[in-house]
Amino acid sequence: MNFLKKFKDLLLESLIDNKKLIIVLAILFLICFAGAWILSEGSVNKSMSQIQNYSASNNPMEQGVSPVDLFINNECGGIVTYIASIFFGIFAIFGLVYNGVNLGMVGQMFSQAIPNGGLRYLVYIIPHGIFEITATVLQSAAGIMLFLFIWRFIRVLMSSETHGASEAFEKTKKILIQSLVIMIFSTILLLIAAPIEAYFSVPFSEFLVGS
Repeated sequence: MNFLKKFKDLLLESLIDNKKLIIVLAILFLICFAGAWILSEGSVNKSMSQIQNYSASNNPMEQGVSPVDLFINNECGGIVTYIASIFFGIFAIFGLVYNGVNLGMVGQMFSQAIPNGGLRYLVYIIPHGIFEITATVLQSAAGIMLFLFIWRFIRVLMSSETHGASEAFEKTKKILIQSLVIMIFSTILLLIAAPIEAYFSVPFSEFLVGS
């Protein structure tokens, strides 16, 4: 219980201390999602036959994928993004933009290829997306924080007021700890999202919108 309480306190502190970064990244994701949905309409129209063939064989709202596969896929992507973000946080931004654009374009695809496809897609995304998209944003935030830790550590280490790497680490470790805590929390969110996507999202969308 003490461990859980300590983790909860660290998580709240991490989210509060980095709330501006998280909010900016969430807005960026929404802009990419909405922008890709709107701007991809023309390209979707030009290749409608291919879109229909794709949706028939690769419909994410119909394929039976296990929660384990979903979790592993999302978590591996998040870990790669996190580690690769040591290179100036570029991969954190790229990963977030890629996910937002990809989801938006798929939404446009379904809006044209399937009756009520756009609405069905949105209703399908909402139940697990609350957790999965939040995790995606937090993974990007954690990646940027990892880069900031490395940058601050090097800067402090090179300062004449710092004596050795251990002292530099002590002065900068807070953001590294917060980065790891947020990354762990995103993993928990993905664990919740996976079974919801596998077992609930499709029936939920079919119940509200129809199959």
